Amino acid sequence: MRPNGFFDQKLGRRYYWLFSIPVVVLAAAAAFYFRNEYYSLLYERMGDYSMMDYFFGLVLMVFAIFFTGVVYGRILPTITLIALVYAYFGWVFPGFLYHKGLSISRIIVISATEFNAGDGVLGTLPQIGITWIAIFTIFAGIASGFGSLDYIIKVSYHIFRKFQYGIPQIAVITSMSFGMFSGSGAANVAGTGSFTIPLMKRYGVPPWIAGAIESVASSGGQVMPPVMGAAAFVMASYLGKYYWEIVIIGFIPAIIFYACVALAVYLYSLQFLGRRDAAVAEEVPPLQAEKVSLSEGFPLIAAIGVLVVLMGVFWLDVMLAGFFMIAAYLVVWVICQAVRLEKKRDPGEGFGRNFLKGAVSGAETTAAITTMLACIGVIVAVLVQTGLAQKLSFAIVEIAGGNREILILLVGGLCILFGMVATTVAAYILTVTLAAPVLLDMGIPLLVTHFSVFYFAMIGLITPPVAPCCAVASGIARAGFLHISWYSMKIGIALVLLPFVFFYHPDIILLGPQTIKEFFTTGLGMGAMILGLNLHYRGGTGIFRRIIYFAAGAMAVFVRPTGGYVGIALCGSFLAWELYRLRDKGSSSLLKP
Repeated sequence: MRPNGFFDQKLGRRYYWLFSIPVVVLAAAAAFYFRNEYYSLLYERMGDYSMMDYFFGLVLMVFAIFFTGVVYGRILPTITLIALVYAYFGWVFPGFLYHKGLSISRIIVISATEFNAGDGVLGTLPQIGITWIAIFTIFAGIASGFGSLDYIIKVSYHIFRKFQYGIPQIAVITSMSFGMFSGSGAANVAGTGSFTIPLMKRYGVPPWIAGAIESVASSGGQVMPPVMGAAAFVMASYLGKYYWEIVIIGFIPAIIFYACVALAVYLYSLQFLGRRDAAVAEEVPPLQAEKVSLSEGFPLIAAIGVLVVLMGVFWLDVMLAGFFMIAAYLVVWVICQAVRLEKKRDPGEGFGRNFLKGAVSGAETTAAITTMLACIGVIVAVLVQTGLAQKLSFAIVEIAGGNREILILLVGGLCILFGMVATTVAAYILTVTLAAPVLLDMGIPLLVTHFSVFYFAMIGLITPPVAPCCAVASGIARAGFLHISWYSMKIGIALVLLPFVFFYHPDIILLGPQTIKEFFTTGLGMGAMILGLNLHYRGGTGIFRRIIYFAAGAMAVFVRPTGGYVGIALCGSFLAWELYRLRDKGSSSLLKP
């Protein structure tokens, strides 16, 4: 919390500490109390709670709601407060929203003191945040503190600067690489976008396109294995699977997503690259051709390798595998320093400073995510205890009238709506709580439903009014927020389409005998739809051609079986022809911005 603007700097600091000291004391007291009373509350006094139980439970609720608002804005805390009001005044609401109402003491119990219920401030969600998610956010912070992000950027720049249209692809590859172990879209934009956006602008890409490219590429950090986003850890817990099983399943959709993004970025590169616009060019010079030592990447390669082996081969627990991953990174870093530096210098020079910087960054991210999950836990507790979750599920089925396609559209719309006003994790949890039982009853595998909702939830990263990736990119690119969001939706249309693909091609998720075939079918169809949305032709004939491309892609993906085969043939032909023609003619056949 920052000092109030009415105070001067000195008085503001005093005000800040006056606020912080009682908060820290209360938080520590609540933590000590529940740690001390854990077994008593769980096994001896369940249902027989004291005033101290209620008091410290209320403290945890207030802190979770307040600090979620500090970090993530007012929307999620407001939803939580509305849920609490609904829990107490349930008898006021009409129709299926009606319930008898819960007492204040009962609301505190379900939100903070019933450990075995799995919901609330001390339930399953924040436990996932402080364990599985924590180990990877700390690793991401340490890796960034020791310079792995800079190394990824330098390597990407050295590779793609040699290609005529490769500069914007640096954003795609860098964000994908860093997203493999960061798992945060907005943080990815802030980390990689501060380099890639000015670089793209300097080479002639308009600021709104540069911001959109980085926003979409960074949002893929939520889906790119091996770490993925926080929602993937929640998914593994909900489905009772090893996290590594979720990672393996997530590779194919992530590859399709990034291939579609790379294609869309290539189309915009053909249109804009090579034409410098002084009005939008930044005076920030691009990264020069520094020497890139292979040993700089050894720590990151070793850490990822240890993680893959321990979780993929030995199926080690996430926490233990994550610990060895961090240990491998640090050990290899020290070894590389010892080999690379002169003997007169200390090989551990800067180790303490970098480690502390990275650990603090990781701890801050962990605290923010865990607090948010605790806040969501209160909402989930209210949904379950009041019966609203089941009622909403029945209402969705009734509206759909038993039609599976309409039901899927309703679920997708509900998740996108949640994603517009809440975080990815919140949208995923709230939607899957309502939708998973219903879709399972209609024969849709639970794993397919969870992955579809997972992807639906991420659309909120690039969709107003929140769109955190676009908001960060807007500040870096100095371009309009809505303008960037519009182009982000066009470039990142795969986030909208892939969840529907999962329902029509479940083997992509279930990894069945048809997986390879459906992978290529989906890839060709999505590629044609990317052409239809992102090509820029002149006149009515060009618009008609784009419609044909998009329709052929939709036919290949969603019409089975005859239409699918025809669509596949058309998509392959269209992609081959357009890429050959555009590569040959460059940007001359495209509209100018």
